[in-house]
Amino acid sequence: MIRIENLEKKLAGSEVLRNVSLQVEKGEFVALIGGSGSGKSVLLKHIAGLMQPDAGHIWLDGVDLCSARKKTLEKIRRRYGFVFQGGALFDSMTIYENLAFPLEEKTRLSEVEIKEKIAKTLEQVELAGVESKYPAQLSGGMVKRTALARAIIMDPEIIFFDEPTTGLDPIIADSMLKLFDAFRKRLNLTGIIVSHRIPQIFSIVQKVAMLHKGMIITAPCENGSINTENEIIRQFVEGTIEGPVQYE
Repeated sequence: MIRIENLEKKLAGSEVLRNVSLQVEKGEFVALIGGSGSGKSVLLKHIAGLMQPDAGHIWLDGVDLCSARKKTLEKIRRRYGFVFQGGALFDSMTIYENLAFPLEEKTRLSEVEIKEKIAKTLEQVELAGVESKYPAQLSGGMVKRTALARAIIMDPEIIFFDEPTTGLDPIIADSMLKLFDAFRKRLNLTGIIVSHRIPQIFSIVQKVAMLHKGMIITAPCENGSINTENEIIRQFVEGTIEGPVQYE
């Protein structure tokens, strides 16, 4: 579904992405991992069509996002959903208004249909009855589930998660990961998850892609475990000082 070929990007003279290639199959969740400042969010923004590379290609079902026209990109973005690190909800809007906003802007649904869709979506993320509340009235876990509800409200095929469990305690964070996995299976979603929650993230993904020195190293995941002998990935996952990666 998503195919990245030889992607390159420099920011402020620094080579952030170097000949990055990656393939994400339909219905697959991929964990995007790597050290702080390694370029994970930059790569995610490229895949989402929010940034343009200096070189290389990103293909989505045969369409090259790097050379696609504006109308084509707008159509493609409607297939996307986003779950941001802080939720990125509108603080001045109720939960209902936050979820209604994209439906009112991008669909022709009636007010009754929008109300029904919001109620159904909130029920799916275990937040039934919070429509009249504001984000500040919700717990951290509830904000994350609201962000997920907004991400799926437009029935996307692909979801991008940028550190979706940051700030949550371990129990709530793990419950969120299980919720993401349930939606992947129920809706046959494709997803890329930027996360530092290791090794817990391995329980819901089928592949790991690690950014290291601007390049991608991949490894499959099975039964909650990463399957690789690559020393760089092993060192990062195990959190050891000794190994090929030297920290200052």
